[in-house]
Amino acid sequence: MRLRISSSSDRVDGSFLQPHVNLSSGRDEMSGARNLVATARRNTTAGPQLSGYVFQLERALYHLATADDGTTIAVEFPDDVAVLREGKLALVEQDKNTITPGRDMLRNRSKALWRTFQIWLGLHEGPDSATCCRYLIVTNTASTDTIATALKRRQAGEISAAESVAILRSDSGHNSKSQIQATIDDVLGRSDAVLAALIAKIEIVESSSLLDSRKVLANALAIDPGVDAETVLNSLLGWSTNLLRTLWQEGMIGLIDRRAFVAQCRLVERSLIRQRLLPRPARDVVPDDQDRAKVKARPFVDHLGRINSAEDVVLEAIDHFLQFNIEKHRLTTQGEIPDREWLDRGDRLTTRWRGVIRQVTLDLPAETDLVRGQHILARSTTGYHEQLGGQDCSELYMTAGHYHRLADENTVWWDPTFKTGK
Repeated sequence: MRLRISSSSDRVDGSFLQPHVNLSSGRDEMSGARNLVATARRNTTAGPQLSGYVFQLERALYHLATADDGTTIAVEFPDDVAVLREGKLALVEQDKNTITPGRDMLRNRSKALWRTFQIWLGLHEGPDSATCCRYLIVTNTASTDTIATALKRRQAGEISAAESVAILRSDSGHNSKSQIQATIDDVLGRSDAVLAALIAKIEIVESSSLLDSRKVLANALAIDPGVDAETVLNSLLGWSTNLLRTLWQEGMIGLIDRRAFVAQCRLVERSLIRQRLLPRPARDVVPDDQDRAKVKARPFVDHLGRINSAEDVVLEAIDHFLQFNIEKHRLTTQGEIPDREWLDRGDRLTTRWRGVIRQVTLDLPAETDLVRGQHILARSTTGYHEQLGGQDCSELYMTAGHYHRLADENTVWWDPTFKTGK
């Protein structure tokens, strides 16, 4: 497989534009549209090529997930996918993907089979032969013809590599007019010993289930069960694609380091966890008028009244109080934020509030208690965002609302003269 996305000029010939559509008749219009779609399907190559590209990248992800640290995965060098350990070739892979259900891509005289043999003989006879011990043919359909079956039987230990070579020679056939014959002749021109040594390293992998493959990837990467594994893997697929594209555009080999891949996986996980822990934007958490009316007599509103808070300040505080309670309930019931975190967060806010009181007293020694109380409220509930579950929490209502929740319990207050029990 080679990555090449055809342009429209590559895949659309003149016949694409030819179907006749009679606009005067609804029936003819529908018929013409169906003909147009059918013609486009016959002429397009983008679908199969893109499917093959994704299959190849999925296989690269598989090796990145299952390899040891220090491993590098190469795409399109020197094969569809390759595994390098300490800079030395350890595994090469040819990926054969089809969108035609049940199609056997490794039939006895198929180009896919014999061109693979030819490429691999070049590698096997080269300087990497000593370190490259595995040659994988990966297909998304089953292969049942005699040569592919012989390779699988050798792989299972049922026959020897030498016996596989004999089947390779006897079942390859001969047709001098066939375009594949020159490739077959080139392969079979090697000695039995050379062919047996290569076949001893060949493995056929039939990977037809993307779902099963994704499960293997998720397990190998130990993806946090608290996040959606598919989202993580799709993100890694996109990251790998962008990395490879950048490398190729710069004329470099498409190499992906496993450590960088795992680091990216953890980064995506943390990002998803942050999203899961973060409260919703304020515009998405809107209290209704009935709830607003119910809380006007609550203690936190009385605390605001003790320092003569303006009406707009009180109304905003009511909304922040309700928004905080709504999100606290949602995040707690969904199991994302444990009760202990809310208690610890309240303690942190209370400790900060005491510091605010001391600072206001130092900054405004000559002001009245009323003015100092207004400053205590403002400095506590504006311009500060307390973390939630170890994550930054930028929604102001989650800090201001929490303060008003604490004021509702008389844990904090704004009037410096207030005493609990009064």
